[in-house]
Amino acid sequence: MPIIAFGLNHRSAGIDLRGRASILPNDLHDALKALRNSASFIREAIILSTCNRTEIHAQVRNISEPEARQHLLCWLADFRDLTLSELESATYCHWELGAVKHILSVASGLDSQVIGEPQIFGQFKSAFDSAVQANSVETDLTDLVMAGIKTGKRVRTDTEIGRNSISIAQAAVIMARQIFSNLNQTNVLLLGAGETICLVSKHMKTANVRTIAVANRTVAHATRIAELIDGEAMALSEFGSRLHEYDIVISSTNSPSSVLSKDVVAHACSQRRYRPMFIVDLAVPRDVEATVSELSNVYLYTIDNLTSVIEENMRLRLDSLAQANSIVDEGVRRYEEQHKVRQVSGLVKNFRNSVASMRKHEIEKAHARLQAGDDPHVVVDRLGEALAHKFAHNPTVALRNASKSDDRRLLELLSEVFEIE
Repeated sequence: MPIIAFGLNHRSAGIDLRGRASILPNDLHDALKALRNSASFIREAIILSTCNRTEIHAQVRNISEPEARQHLLCWLADFRDLTLSELESATYCHWELGAVKHILSVASGLDSQVIGEPQIFGQFKSAFDSAVQANSVETDLTDLVMAGIKTGKRVRTDTEIGRNSISIAQAAVIMARQIFSNLNQTNVLLLGAGETICLVSKHMKTANVRTIAVANRTVAHATRIAELIDGEAMALSEFGSRLHEYDIVISSTNSPSSVLSKDVVAHACSQRRYRPMFIVDLAVPRDVEATVSELSNVYLYTIDNLTSVIEENMRLRLDSLAQANSIVDEGVRRYEEQHKVRQVSGLVKNFRNSVASMRKHEIEKAHARLQAGDDPHVVVDRLGEALAHKFAHNPTVALRNASKSDDRRLLELLSEVFEIE
């Protein structure tokens, strides 16, 4: 049964469409169930939704690639209230081994906006965990995920791709240095409390900024990060009245709508007497209204705006990309071999059961003869003859039929299998 990888990413779609197509963690369980129930041909499914991509990895049966792609296109458009026209030109579809290679490349960080970034590895495993909880994966996708994890680990340990790679969090700090020549005189506000904000907080701490505050809906989560960097925690509802205190604002929440409006930022700017404010929106969907960029002395950047910083870092590591791609290709070959072996495992099992049944039947007959007082030597000879005759029967018939039809290929195959000269 074929594997399909369908979706959109940072190369195929802009940040606004990626935001509207994204499926937040709290919605994954319902999305997976809805996807499985949408068509009987979908046997297994995983949804991977991050700031840079929303992808469906599925195992399907009894359907062609164009039909499967069209169904997934319609399903995503309907589930996220998008139009087919905007999705059609922004989505891609990989099929069978092409899908396997794509998924292994994603897990290895080779398809990321930041080549080699480590976050996707955890996101890939989390997507699988969500699918397990939703009972939407079985053997095939589990094997594929395990292949992805193994390949991703090899890429990170055996190549330079994952070493000295720059993360989105680091890129934000680098860009901040271009706005503020002296970061130790800046106050930083972080919105959210997920993995990205945790990474940003550590990089800001290393950059020796003056103060760091973390705002989140769940204050306990903000406190957990603040304690690690000797910062301050606050409720997300409080930051608006204190926004003017901060020179750098970096946001990455899971909010389905914006948390920072143009009006709030404009008011903060007036209180700051128009000293510059650097805002980085790392969220998808966006946390910061796009119109904030229209304000004077406000420098608003999104994930896509950090590309120049990321590309410069990537140029330093391009020599390792060929090696990393070779590891992915090897992972695809190993998965294909494992998949082929598993496809015939049922046939092998049935063959062995048939031989075992034949053996059991003939041994029972031999025991009966021994109990009846037959000569043991004769019984053993008859047992051997019976087993040899039964085992040779089907191959003999196949050889005769192949010879009658002059099927040279089958004759060569049978000769090889049964070691006949």
